[in-house]
Amino acid sequence: MDALPNFEEGQSAYRPPRFNGQYYGWWKIRMYDFIMAEDSKLWDVICDGLYIPIKALAELPFLMPKTRKEYTDADKKAVEKTFRAKKILVCGIGPNEYNRMMKDDESILDMHTRFTSIINELHSLGETIPRNKLLRKILSILPGSWESKVNAITEAKDL
Repeated sequence: MDALPNFEEGQSAYRPPRFNGQYYGWWKIRMYDFIMAEDSKLWDVICDGLYIPIKALAELPFLMPKTRKEYTDADKKAVEKTFRAKKILVCGIGPNEYNRMMKDDESILDMHTRFTSIINELHSLGETIPRNKLLRKILSILPGSWESKVNAITEAKDL
């Protein structure tokens, strides 16, 4: 029987647990605990997504992202929290998992099969992801050669 992943890490209180492609449920619980111990508001950032400071305009477009020079102190803190959350997540996966996306020489069927198995495993662990979010994820991991198709799908489906 294989040893549980991360055993060699010594269960550090300072480094996030590293996911190596196995035992996702075990890693997920450890990662959640690690993040909550760091700062419970980081979990909200992870669930809510990337924070982008927005400014209101009097004309079209009515909303536009602020430039870095326009950030308030609150904006800076929120952006820093976003990047702290991202740092923990990125440090918590190995290079093989970080680079897991569609390769240039991989068929769309192979990528879709791998993606579906990951989603099914997440679903079996109680994680339900909306279809529009899944579609966005697939479109974002396609290689550059698919850019025109991605743009056509995005515009046609009004994502």
